[in-house]
Amino acid sequence: MKIEPIIDNKPTLFQKTNSNIWTDPYIQKQMLKEHLNPESDGASRKKESIIKITEFILYHSKPESRLLDLGCGPGLYTSVFHEKGYHVTGIDFNRTSIEYARSQHKDVQYIEGDYIHNYPDGKYDVVIMIYCDLGTHSDSDRDKLLSNIYNSLEKDGVFIFDVFTEELIKDKQEDKSWDYAPQGGFWSKDEYLILNQTFHYPTNKAFSYQYNLLTKGETKHFILWDRYYSEEEITAVLHKTGFRKVTIHKNILNGNNFTSGSEMFIVAKK
Repeated sequence: MKIEPIIDNKPTLFQKTNSNIWTDPYIQKQMLKEHLNPESDGASRKKESIIKITEFILYHSKPESRLLDLGCGPGLYTSVFHEKGYHVTGIDFNRTSIEYARSQHKDVQYIEGDYIHNYPDGKYDVVIMIYCDLGTHSDSDRDKLLSNIYNSLEKDGVFIFDVFTEELIKDKQEDKSWDYAPQGGFWSKDEYLILNQTFHYPTNKAFSYQYNLLTKGETKHFILWDRYYSEEEITAVLHKTGFRKVTIHKNILNGNNFTSGSEMFIVAKK
């Protein structure tokens, strides 16, 4: 078993690590529990917010559309659209969540995979990506993804997603702390110590969240990213991709008990 050293320096912009919370065998099971907690914004948003978001998507899409959900998790959104008569495909690289989604709806197409590098084939009327996932990717990966989304949409198709606004800086600050879990917890079933660090990149409008997880005989290193945008910036990015009509929608949800409620929802039409 390889023991990685503690990394205490600021990561380079959108640096990646060998460990990933979405594919770690133990942590992905903890993530599923958070997805399924109707009171938590920890993985998917809480049930109240999910209902409002699905209503928003239904309003901005045509009945019985072919819909692709990027980062579908355990299918909390796709299951609703399937029941509404949409033809649904979901993709996620969290195996535990995909297995759960398949167990709930065997007649929905669920793909275990990375939508950046293995974008699903097919044509869609609607593509959705929810909970600010676009901001977790570098600009180069974002642009590659947006190009694939645009090309997969039928004429007049829509891409519906959300990103953090510049107000995120009021909710996030640079920080450093240690947490000790003698009986185990979210990060490991066994005793662990974890170093939590938050770094801000104001020029690039991004935050990184770096974690050094120390368990008996092993150290794992994780980094998560949040990119935030102004309305003008995200509109320009979408126009550059080819989307011809972009509308911004704010104040759809009533806050967030995990990360930040400073998000905007975007409807981009091909």
